[in-house]
Amino acid sequence: MKTFLTLTLLFLTIHLAKSQNQSQGVIYYDHVDNHYGVVYNAYLAFDKSKSHFVTAKHSLGMSGTNKGETSNDNAVVEVADFQNIEKTWEKGLEVFFNSQTSTMYFSNAFSLVSPTLYVVESVPNFKWTFEKEQKTIGKFLCKKATTEFRGRTYICWYTEEIPLPYGPWKLQGLPGLILEAETKDGFFAAKFKQIKYPDSSIHLPKNEEEMISGKAKFISLNDYIKEQRTEIETTDNRLKVTAQKFNVRVQPFSERDNFLEIFGKGDN
Repeated sequence: MKTFLTLTLLFLTIHLAKSQNQSQGVIYYDHVDNHYGVVYNAYLAFDKSKSHFVTAKHSLGMSGTNKGETSNDNAVVEVADFQNIEKTWEKGLEVFFNSQTSTMYFSNAFSLVSPTLYVVESVPNFKWTFEKEQKTIGKFLCKKATTEFRGRTYICWYTEEIPLPYGPWKLQGLPGLILEAETKDGFFAAKFKQIKYPDSSIHLPKNEEEMISGKAKFISLNDYIKEQRTEIETTDNRLKVTAQKFNVRVQPFSERDNFLEIFGKGDN
């Protein structure tokens, strides 16, 4: 009897692990960042309950399309020898989303020399507008949806053939995976390169604690907004001092031109 129970538990464990692996996948993107004027290799790993978006990571490097080259779907791999690390970070910039909770975790740096901030916020409640337009991306039929979020208009293409609510960066909440997304003003874009589903070759964190290391801690969104406003004010003042020193005129340091999320000066 004990042997039967042991074998049953072993079978259930193997079946559960296999089922979880079959529900996991990864989408590779070209992440267009027009703040720095670069294109990063990026990916979104996901399963039924969570997703993990990673971009600007040392070991992923820059996309070949950044140099006007043709994208190679098979070229997005983790490597030990990489280029352009001055515009990437060791762990990259990440967004971790667990659909079973009401929280989202992300990391960001305000400049190439700024420290990385780790932030926790409530999952954004996107108000999607569903459009009639459709197109094929890869082998998937995709539908168009748009939304307004923190100062920008996002245009997304999602497929109901994989009915999971995830997408690149913080974009989520549609009735299918988002294969492509861009802002109307061209500041941000995530262009589809390749999807592997099912596939468990990319590590998917169990929780948000895997994002941080050492003494780093998550701060609130309100504290993050304060940090961003301080960065804007400090940079703007530094530019004014430099302009006065050399007797030249400079444009004010713009939040819209330098930050993806536009919070403005009001309370949040």
